[in-house]
Amino acid sequence: MSADQVVALGGTSVELRRRQVWLRVGIPVGGVALVIISILAITLYSERANRNGVMGLSDDLLSGLQARISLEVSAYFTPATRAALLARDMVARQSDADSRAALEAFATSALRQTPQIDAFYSGDADGNFLMVQRGDAGGTNTKLIVNAPGQRFVETVHHDLDGRVTGREVAPDDQFDPRTREWYQGALKTDDLFWSGVYVFFSRRIPGTTAAVRVRSADGLERVFGVDITLQALSEFLASLKIGSGGRAVIIDNSGHLVAAPDAARILHEQNGQLATVRLDQLGDRILTAAYDRFRVEGYGHRVIKVDGVSIVTIASRLRARSLDWSLLMVVPEADFTGFVASNGRTTLSLSLVVIALTSVIAALLVRQGLRADRTARLLLDRGRAIERQSLAFAGLARQSDLFDRSHNAPIQAVTRTLADITSARRVSVWQLLDNGRRLHCEGAYELNATDHIAGMEITRAELPQFFAALELGEEIQALDAASDQRTMELHRILMHNFNSRSVHIVSVRITVRTVGAVILEDANQISEAHEFVLLVASMLALRMGDGTEVSTEARAQLVVGTVPVPVGERSSASDLVLQGLDGASIGADVFAAVAVMVVKFSDVAALAARDIEGVTTLADRVAALLQDIAAEHDIPYMKLVGHAVVAAAGFVPADTNAIVRIADAAVAIREGCLELFDTCGRPSSFRIGIDCGVALGSHVGRAPRLFNLWGQAVRTAELMADSSPGPGAIQVSEAVYARLRQNFLFRLRGNFYLPHVGSEQTFVLGGRQ
Repeated sequence: MSADQVVALGGTSVELRRRQVWLRVGIPVGGVALVIISILAITLYSERANRNGVMGLSDDLLSGLQARISLEVSAYFTPATRAALLARDMVARQSDADSRAALEAFATSALRQTPQIDAFYSGDADGNFLMVQRGDAGGTNTKLIVNAPGQRFVETVHHDLDGRVTGREVAPDDQFDPRTREWYQGALKTDDLFWSGVYVFFSRRIPGTTAAVRVRSADGLERVFGVDITLQALSEFLASLKIGSGGRAVIIDNSGHLVAAPDAARILHEQNGQLATVRLDQLGDRILTAAYDRFRVEGYGHRVIKVDGVSIVTIASRLRARSLDWSLLMVVPEADFTGFVASNGRTTLSLSLVVIALTSVIAALLVRQGLRADRTARLLLDRGRAIERQSLAFAGLARQSDLFDRSHNAPIQAVTRTLADITSARRVSVWQLLDNGRRLHCEGAYELNATDHIAGMEITRAELPQFFAALELGEEIQALDAASDQRTMELHRILMHNFNSRSVHIVSVRITVRTVGAVILEDANQISEAHEFVLLVASMLALRMGDGTEVSTEARAQLVVGTVPVPVGERSSASDLVLQGLDGASIGADVFAAVAVMVVKFSDVAALAARDIEGVTTLADRVAALLQDIAAEHDIPYMKLVGHAVVAAAGFVPADTNAIVRIADAAVAIREGCLELFDTCGRPSSFRIGIDCGVALGSHVGRAPRLFNLWGQAVRTAELMADSSPGPGAIQVSEAVYARLRQNFLFRLRGNFYLPHVGSEQTFVLGGRQ
């Protein structure tokens, strides 16, 4: 079994290679993916656990703060309420005159000891009123209203800190009546302590509330005793609390009006010309307003709300302070508690990225190492297969005992075929330099999928000067695009263009420092694996070409690889007809046995539209006129211009034995005339000419006027000669034409070509008359 016969178990070699690549790449990449997923899962779990823990602690903190505020409010109002109850008990056991003096003395002492109390006062059903109010510089102001019928008396007495009278004011126009006040009316309705709503004290212009209680004196009269309590200290207390970095707490009454807030100045606003407390939703604070709205809907409790996309923790609770119907509302951004969690999460994630990066680098190294190992294994396997194939090829060449005998061409067939198999080349040809390096002779060429070998083609230094110069340097020539490489573009135009080859690899055959030939491989896909083999074959060919002798042209004409040359002039017309499935006897006058056909092909269609220097006529017009003149001059009866090709023919009657000569002269004249026309228009020559002589079919077709049409083997062969012409302006002729004209014209052997229905045949380049 050869090395290239590989049995794939469980699938094709491509599928196995793809599976292996997936394993090499998929496992490390999957490992990195698992690491990333694990890190993300751990990070998310840690973040969620820390967040829940922090939120639990925040609830405890806020609950503790809530209890502290409730305790503070209760402690704030307890001394004032106790003072009100003590005053009530004291006044209730004394007469009117005595109670007035006792109340004044008790109030003065209580105002000094209790800063939140602003005033003590009492009023009775007759409209009599006594008020002891906090004055300036620690003093007191006592207001007395005696509301006797026809003898109303209103007096205010000012005392300093030591109790000395500093001034008196009598206000007969003062119409104050305690019986109209909320604290008085409310106290008469209950036996317990009555609390008024929050309002702005008239004299001090600060918010406060009044605690009032009904009292019956010893003389049987009912009085109402009240205590004014300011709320400014509560606002100062709330302002002193540190609730996160952006949290705050407010106290509101049951109507939503502010009782206390960190910013005490915002509690009051002017309404109908008087100061009043504002409602919470009038502050313009979106967070407090949103929390208050949720409180009104859902009641007391802890909750998290969204305000402008920001999570806010809110607590709404009832204040446990006597019979006050107030509520505490606290708001704090959730980020104040969980900000460090998010920051730590980002830090942890950043550190995790380092781990991911290191893991990715390790995975990439594993992938690279695995793929490199697989690539090395494949290269070794391919190398082993290549070595085995080359060994088999060497064995095959070793069996060619006459490899170095230049009189035998069969070994060259084996060499070219072996090189084509080893390198997967489309065409392999072996060339020898002759005439001191002036021409290259094709010893043999093998084309992929071809049935025959060809040989005998020659190219000269005049046709390929740059290629010959590069070849004689002895260096290998490798051109991926032969048409664009300065060293090979001439070779591509003459040899490779018609074969549609793109890349070329050329190995010089050298003896010491002298180049004696070349091996040309076209479109070789596996040249790197077989490079040493090609060099070794080139060295073997050097032994064949290095004896210093040259085979004559006639001998070389007999060394056509894989074919037996047709004797000159003996192409059988009947044979062509048989190959076409036709019988000459049945076709009659439409069969022409020896027609000389010339085909001229213009490859640059755009050049035909170019105008001359005067800009009067196009190149196509001038070429057509030239062709008409040449046809008339050389008696060419058939000439037709079809697109960018011209078909001319002569020799339709057996008596016209000079037709091929006239066609050849016409071809030379067309070549010279077209070269001049193209040069006049400043365009590069872009035409090729082919000539053949043989069987053709022709007849008049269509209705009047009927047109004469010519077709057949000679037309096709002439067209092939034009298509494969070695260069612009060259005239390539078939072997049949060469046999008829070699006595009168100069020719150069071009090489051996395969012609459909004819086989391998030599072609020649027509130079001109001898």
